[in-house]
Amino acid sequence: MIKIENLTKDYGNIKALLGVSLDIEKAETFAIVGPNGAGKTTLLNTIVGLVHPSGGKITVDNIEVSKNPKEIKKRIGYLPQRISFHENLSVLEIIEFYASLRGINNNNLENVLSAVGILEQRNKKVGALSGGMLQRLALAQAIISDPPILILDEPTISLDPEGRIAFKKLIREEKSKGKTILLSSHILSYIEELADRIAILVRGKVVALDTLGGLRTRLKMGSILEVVIENLSSQALSLVEDLGAKNATINGNRLRFFISPEDKSKVIKTLVENGFNVMDLWTEDSSLEEIFIKYTEGDSNSSNQ
Repeated sequence: MIKIENLTKDYGNIKALLGVSLDIEKAETFAIVGPNGAGKTTLLNTIVGLVHPSGGKITVDNIEVSKNPKEIKKRIGYLPQRISFHENLSVLEIIEFYASLRGINNNNLENVLSAVGILEQRNKKVGALSGGMLQRLALAQAIISDPPILILDEPTISLDPEGRIAFKKLIREEKSKGKTILLSSHILSYIEELADRIAILVRGKVVALDTLGGLRTRLKMGSILEVVIENLSSQALSLVEDLGAKNATINGNRLRFFISPEDKSKVIKTLVENGFNVMDLWTEDSSLEEIFIKYTEGDSNSSNQ
């Protein structure tokens, strides 16, 4: 769906993108994360044709962006990191304006406003809207043409908890329609919930690209395992420590410890084979935030792009 090949972008002496290559599949929710100054916004702006690359190539549906930018823009709904609207116009007037730009029939506009949770504010002037409501309006203009591709740069910025829940619901609904969604966000918990694959961008380079589970495996990041054992004793603690468990503790009938992914099943099997009655268990996997820190630690010299 979207193919990026050896993309570079220079701003004078500043290297914003350094040979970025990505293949984003149809109907995939793909996330780009990275510290400030990593090149995320530059990359998204280049895909939609707002920034001209210094080198490399981007194709969308086998159409090269640099050769046919107008056709590409018809296929993409874009939510930039910063967008402003005329404050003296109402919400409905703003969305009617964007509909007219895209040659869209006005019959569906209220459905779009309802989808982003701003229908009740349709007659309110933009200047009277809160930051969260402005962000919902910005999202409405991105989806108004029902495009096959959505590119969203920091889509949850300024949204309150209710707005963020509505955003997640909207993304899942759009994906269920077969849409390709490319998003960037500093709220990693939302990326963790929504993204099929994640690219970590650091100083203009892709340093990791995989599913969340794949990223955990690459870093050999362990999990916290908590096991409820009916006949728990200190012998169980010794057994799991012998198998490589770290920070093992006993609290009542619960044995809690840190273990590598490949050793989880071995630990449970050993406990059962030694006569311990395992009644329940659950795992706390490493979060995307912990993975992100592993890949970006030492990048404190980055600056805003």
